[in-house]
Amino acid sequence: MHERPEFDAADLSAMMTRVARLRSEVDDLHTTYAAQESTRQAHVCELLSSSLEQSLDHLAQLCAPVREDAAARDHDARPHEPYRRGAHAFPAVPEVFRSQRYLRPRLIDTVVGDTLVPSRPAAPRDLLLPPDEPVRGRGHEDLVSPAVPAPRAHAGLIASAEWHLDTDEIRWSDEMYLLFDRDPVAGPVRLDDLPRHVLPGDLPEVETLVDELLNELVPSEAEFRVLRTDGTTRSVHLIGEPVLDADGTPRSVWAILRDVSELRWTQAALSEAREQLLVQRQLARAEHRIAAELQRAVMPRWTRAIALPGLDVATRYFPAEAMSRVGGDWYDGMALPDRTVLVSMGDMAGHGLAATAGMTTLRSALEGFAITGAPPGEMLYWLNRLVLHAMPTEAIATAVCGRYDPDRRVLTLARAGHPPLLLFRNGLGSIPDMPGGIVLGVHDEPYYEELRLELRAGDLLLLFTDGLVERRGLDIDDSIRSLLALAPLLAGADARSCVDIVVSRLGHTDYEDDACVMALRVT
Repeated sequence: MHERPEFDAADLSAMMTRVARLRSEVDDLHTTYAAQESTRQAHVCELLSSSLEQSLDHLAQLCAPVREDAAARDHDARPHEPYRRGAHAFPAVPEVFRSQRYLRPRLIDTVVGDTLVPSRPAAPRDLLLPPDEPVRGRGHEDLVSPAVPAPRAHAGLIASAEWHLDTDEIRWSDEMYLLFDRDPVAGPVRLDDLPRHVLPGDLPEVETLVDELLNELVPSEAEFRVLRTDGTTRSVHLIGEPVLDADGTPRSVWAILRDVSELRWTQAALSEAREQLLVQRQLARAEHRIAAELQRAVMPRWTRAIALPGLDVATRYFPAEAMSRVGGDWYDGMALPDRTVLVSMGDMAGHGLAATAGMTTLRSALEGFAITGAPPGEMLYWLNRLVLHAMPTEAIATAVCGRYDPDRRVLTLARAGHPPLLLFRNGLGSIPDMPGGIVLGVHDEPYYEELRLELRAGDLLLLFTDGLVERRGLDIDDSIRSLLALAPLLAGADARSCVDIVVSRLGHTDYEDDACVMALRVT
């Protein structure tokens, strides 16, 4: 049987003064950090202040006079026994309560706000109240400054119990009845009947717990789900320890029970969120891989300049910086049966597999329209119908397409919301006066006006998608003017060299959106 430790009142008073002074300093730090919006530091101060406040509450308990009634004297003969086993789980308990041979330092998890914080010491006041004095909020308000924040309520209910083995007396704190949703009139539950009040899946743990406490006479702990009288369940962590007489005879069993339901629910929610995030990442990687493979399969990979009738052509495609942003940019050049040449470029809005699939559809459809001999304006008209009626309702795209007659060096063009093409001639750059046209997929009956360009040998045409000229913090018009200013450098260069010059002079290294550029030198 353990004796209650004695404390000198003067020492306790001095200790309370030092703790109060320290808490005041922490409160000042909290105010400073809060004013500076240093959220993390302020939160740490809040937790520390709460812990110091609870330490003051505990010291006040030690200073409280011992009650003279027999029940109080009987209780004081076993000072805080149920909590001494719990003390090893809560390092904030003063060292004087660690004399029991079974005690060893441990930590518990808790929840602060929406964040799971592992290994946070529990507050000593919540552990050191006698079992017949339930934990009720903060307590001892005369010792608490209004400036000190209230302890977090998310840590869960803490209850205590004592089962006397020699007299069959059972003492439960009020929190035990709340935890089990049990009417106090019905009385407490015997320790050996505890397995009847847990879920079947947790019976092995509870049966082992009871056996260790009652038969093996060793401290034990377990976590299990309590089946309450209202049909709900609560997850409970129990720490128990048998109390032995000097000759080793078991006299009673003390226990601390902590409601960890919110903690487990939070952990389950976090685990589910992590699993969902992992699945989403895997799906995103798979979609990116499929989109990239589809794009490589349908886009012409002209690693060097190619010769189409009357034209020297070079292209470059730039993927977006973010791996997941495979886009719908496309380009095409094809000799047609009537000896003309199809020249086209477009941008399917969006990213990922949907944009790549849409780009594939538009590019293939445009080739089919071109083979029929349709002029550029008509090709865009039918392309618009395709986007509007054969693709998802939110699908839109831009495009520019032209039919080049190499015999007459005439290029007929039409544009659907696409950036303008640039013409370079004799060392000067210009933007042909060409109607913009409405974006594909917006209007059911659009009209796309055509432009007829009479070209000369040596002329250079530059087509590009918006990803080439759209940069955060830069105006598109400024980027286009930068392209036009390259005219002296582009003069006389072949198509591939022109593309290299454009790429190097724009100074881009990472593209927020994918981009295409096509250079056509008239031969």
